[in-house]
Amino acid sequence: MPQVVIDPDHVGAPVGEVSRPILPERVRRFGFIPDLDALSPGDLILFRDRSSTLVGRAIASVQRADGFSDEHSAWTHVAIFLYDDFIVEAVPWPGIRTRSIYSDFPGRIMRVRRAPGLEERERYRIALRALRNLGARYSLLSALGLGWRTLTSSWDAVASVSFGPAVICSKVYYDAHFEITRRGLRNCPVDRPVTPAHLSATSDLDDVHVGWLRVST
Repeated sequence: MPQVVIDPDHVGAPVGEVSRPILPERVRRFGFIPDLDALSPGDLILFRDRSSTLVGRAIASVQRADGFSDEHSAWTHVAIFLYDDFIVEAVPWPGIRTRSIYSDFPGRIMRVRRAPGLEERERYRIALRALRNLGARYSLLSALGLGWRTLTSSWDAVASVSFGPAVICSKVYYDAHFEITRRGLRNCPVDRPVTPAHLSATSDLDDVHVGWLRVST
């Protein structure tokens, strides 16, 4: 099935209008925000940049080398939705943090995915499980290992490294989902890092349609 994306280049007909007193100036100039009422705590959010960046191209290249098509390898970052406009994510500095998703627009394209069949309390627990890691360090070693994968075309070097408590962005979601549901995600490996492309490609998550809201002046 086609991916359901939230693309600032294709706003279409807004589903409503909203007033937000505090928004980044670039978002206010853009004039639209996603309707975040469509999201639930624990939802996975995939990101890619509208304009190509060196880091984005490198991550996409690694994922293509792992056999993923362009539609999956293009996703280069993930986060977990918490509430209102807040997400939790892992970044190189300061590690696992929370922030407003509004800062991503209009520079990024977004895709929301959800594990079907979960009760509301389970979704909240996934979000809280991810939040429990707040402040944990980002695994630069994991990221370097993924880069090594591109150069060597072998996962052996990555699989042999113990990352300990450190994490990369996609691992935050995968670990939280696994701990709460006690189920892995189809086609996500257990012996090497789970990447954004794995979370894009798995059939165990459904895409969520999110419309746009016009920001009233």
